[in-house]
Amino acid sequence: MSNFIVSNIQQIIQKRGQFADKITQDMQRLSLMSHSMSVLENVKLKISDHASDQVIQAINRANLPALLKRIEKEQQYLAQLNQRFSRKTISIGVIGRARQGKSRLLQSLSGLNAQVIPDGNGPHCTGVMSVIANDSHRARALVEFHSRTSFFQSTVSPYFQELDLAYSPENLAEFVSQALPDQPQDTNPVTVARYQKLQEIHRNFSSFNHLLTGLTQEVPLHQVRPYIAQVNENREASYAYLAVKQVHIDTPFPLTEAGPITLIDMPGLGDTGLVNEQKLIRSLASDIDFILFVRKPDALGAVWEPADLDLYQFCENSLEQMEIPGISLPACSFLLLNHTRTLTDNARNCQDLEESAGRNGLFFSKIVTVDCASVEEVEEKVLRAVLDDMQDKLDDWDQQYALEYQRKMSSIDGALHEVINYFNGIFTPTDDMTDFAIFKSLFNTLWQELTNACEENLKELNAQRDAPNVQIQEKFDQIKQSCLAYAASLTIRDIELSRNALGSYNKTYEEYLNEHRTFITKEFLKLGDTLNEVIHQVRQRIFEILKTEGRLAGIAQAHEPFEVSLLRELESMPSLHLPLQSFAQFQLSYLGFLHFRIREHLDILTPDYVSVRLSREDTAEDILNYIVSSVEACLYKIQNEFDVWAKDLNKMSFALVEELLDQLFKAKNTKDNWEIFYQRNRVRIWVETYEKVHFNQQVLQQSNEQVDRLKSILSAESEVR
Repeated sequence: MSNFIVSNIQQIIQKRGQFADKITQDMQRLSLMSHSMSVLENVKLKISDHASDQVIQAINRANLPALLKRIEKEQQYLAQLNQRFSRKTISIGVIGRARQGKSRLLQSLSGLNAQVIPDGNGPHCTGVMSVIANDSHRARALVEFHSRTSFFQSTVSPYFQELDLAYSPENLAEFVSQALPDQPQDTNPVTVARYQKLQEIHRNFSSFNHLLTGLTQEVPLHQVRPYIAQVNENREASYAYLAVKQVHIDTPFPLTEAGPITLIDMPGLGDTGLVNEQKLIRSLASDIDFILFVRKPDALGAVWEPADLDLYQFCENSLEQMEIPGISLPACSFLLLNHTRTLTDNARNCQDLEESAGRNGLFFSKIVTVDCASVEEVEEKVLRAVLDDMQDKLDDWDQQYALEYQRKMSSIDGALHEVINYFNGIFTPTDDMTDFAIFKSLFNTLWQELTNACEENLKELNAQRDAPNVQIQEKFDQIKQSCLAYAASLTIRDIELSRNALGSYNKTYEEYLNEHRTFITKEFLKLGDTLNEVIHQVRQRIFEILKTEGRLAGIAQAHEPFEVSLLRELESMPSLHLPLQSFAQFQLSYLGFLHFRIREHLDILTPDYVSVRLSREDTAEDILNYIVSSVEACLYKIQNEFDVWAKDLNKMSFALVEELLDQLFKAKNTKDNWEIFYQRNRVRIWVETYEKVHFNQQVLQQSNEQVDRLKSILSAESEVR
């Protein structure tokens, strides 16, 4: 083979790589188009009850679903095209039914032996697609295993779909754990063979399930056979191949100047037990540049069989689906008639098949009679002949692909231009919400309701400010009873035991005074929670009025309290934010409000200040009476003044609210500030009035952005061209 041919092929591969980059860019472009048009199509669903007739008519005229369907089809086409042009080698597919000599041909072309490319005279031997690349630097095999998911989806599930069985498993675990449905009633040999193949997979799953890792593993060439072959060297069934997705082999070909060539062994074609035959054939257009059909005529007599015609038709349909003018199966395929001389020479039958090929609708670029087991014949009659034939065609084929690709892209761009023309101008949002008269009426009504509710609340607080606060009074009574009960629980025996432990009645007396004084102060600490609860209720009533009568519920976020949302919304308006923030953060503490007042009445229980001193004649009973009397006297003094303190709490609540309302509603410019705030948030506040207009405006704005994006996509493409 001349270096000129190899050089030409290398130049073609280089040009393909540049074209593949362009395809990748256009695949991204189509994805962006698809997204934008999907958004535009959704506009009709979102605003069909509100949109103007102009908008709906434009969307209908654009017929976006049809264009989206076209784009999806072209995306699939580009993916297949990209796969073809991204390859770094020229791929030659070898196709043939069992026992035709396909494996022997691959051995002769690649220099590999039967350990790597299994052959035999029995049933189908090869079970996995093998990609064999000419690589002068290394010899290795990479085995790509199925994951459990890919094995189920690509191997198991198609059988259930094809055979239409009583049930289909949802996943691999279900397939393995359950018995298979009964065999279909259909007695067609293909149906029977496929059901038996499914039974074989199900029955022998345990022998290969450990290989379903989804990983790729490098395997020495002499050990790769179990992952490719359906039988071992002794013709016994082997099942490891079922776990394999593909095997990639690098090896130096016998023909040293063969160049960047890859052979693809297509297994299983013509094996009626397999359901993925058509799937394999469809990959030809993207994975293979040239096809070698291998057929070995029987020495006793040979005719073209239906399986041969079906195989040819499958391949022809695959290329036709690509819809590339000027590219046909006859132009990119050889028929190799396997000439054997063992026992009986089949040369005459090779000639018969060659002469009758055309009459049976089988056309090829060339028909070659060759001994597939002869390295020299295969090298000269096949490999050299194929590369010589391809060098004049590859560049032309690629140009045909490129022209069809450009035609498709130009057609899509033209359709996109029409879409943009339909939508030009209709997605410019109109500000229907600036009708100030409507807003003014809404705001004035709300202002009356809001200020009236606030004033009514203030009147209620004013009516109560000269009366003791009921909640704090009730809490005081509970604490008082608790302190009296604690004093009543003290016994003479408790005092005697304490006296014996401490050594004197004086120490015991002082000990119990301290104990009951601290108990009282601890109990009164509980008033702090009640104080804060009273203030919290006052505060929440104001916020509830703002939320309901002020119609501000719509500004609240679901994940946070209303007052937090309101304060955040008012941050840009300090004259409203500051007084409301102070109001929201106001807290009353027991230590700051009551503790110092109660403390001065506790001297009666403080040993240094007690008025009752023990004499030598006092007994434990006397001490008990002194303690109980002192506790009662202390609580009596606190009780006498607590009514005044309870009134202070109501007065403070009134003053707190009055100050807030003065700052929010009566200070200078406050109504103007509220009006600005309500104008800014009117859509969320008067939802029933503004929702339709706002929703339309929002959707149309988003749609306008998508139209602009489509324009930029076209503009960028025009600059590239």
